[in-house]
Amino acid sequence: MAEERLRVQVAGRELEVSHLDRVLWPGDGLTKADFIGYLLQVAPYLLPHLRDRPLVCTRYPDGAGAPGFYQKDAPAGTPPWVRTWPHRTREGRRIRFILADEPATLAWLGQQAAIEIHPWLSTIHHPHRPDWVVFDLDPGPRATFAMAVEVALLVRQVLAALELEGYPKTSGATGLHVFVPILPEHPYPVVTEFARRLAGVVERLRPALVTTVRAVAQRPPSSVYLDFLQNGLGKTLVTVYGPRPRPGAPVSMPVTWDELERGVDPGTFTLRTAPARLQQVGDLWALAEAGRRSLTPACRRLGLDVAAGRPLPSPV
Repeated sequence: MAEERLRVQVAGRELEVSHLDRVLWPGDGLTKADFIGYLLQVAPYLLPHLRDRPLVCTRYPDGAGAPGFYQKDAPAGTPPWVRTWPHRTREGRRIRFILADEPATLAWLGQQAAIEIHPWLSTIHHPHRPDWVVFDLDPGPRATFAMAVEVALLVRQVLAALELEGYPKTSGATGLHVFVPILPEHPYPVVTEFARRLAGVVERLRPALVTTVRAVAQRPPSSVYLDFLQNGLGKTLVTVYGPRPRPGAPVSMPVTWDELERGVDPGTFTLRTAPARLQQVGDLWALAEAGRRSLTPACRRLGLDVAAGRPLPSPV
């Protein structure tokens, strides 16, 4: 039998949905209908952090247990009311990035089985100047989430010395993300170099715990990889409140530093539990969005020429 297709109304938009009973998280009984329902539940919290940011999605049409694929360009059949943003790459390729600024777009992404949603670190208003610095903390095979927390606290300590504030969220996998809200003053190369230097400071503080070595085979298995390379143009991390294609349907969830110090189980934040937490604690990421500061003083303290992305000359 042909799969039934339904036309539904979402916040004044009409869209077609199908395969609503398809299981997207095998072993958890969570279907495409559950996924779309989740996106609509969290839309008031999620949309402010996606608005005007080009999106890179990973789609899993056959569920999280099957291979997925990246989607940058708006696919054929994208509804005309879905906002897009044209961008030409350095290689000359033209990409129509999807922009999510209304609940219906989230529902449509759910219909596309776009389980992972990754926003840019900059907006279409200043695409080459990010307003986030990000650090991805990835525990090695013999490291633990508690060790990732320890590294996150070191990152916070160094940021505080530079008069900057970091905001943590679980990755939805085994690690943590620390986001630093900044004013969109500097191009990506400057921000990446700043992140590299800060990561180097953290690594020197605890060389047995922290590594910035990119090659997986060369990292100590009991260390936490402090990844600063996601700060480049077009590089992304999973969105706040975004689910992951992993058993249990975990969600990337903002947490407070107090929660991390008391002890947090990242596995408790899932597609099923996230809406209740949001109702209880509200949008913690709104605090991060409101805390943007200039990166210039911190760059100079790390010896970075913000005009050229180069080390400052030694004083005579």
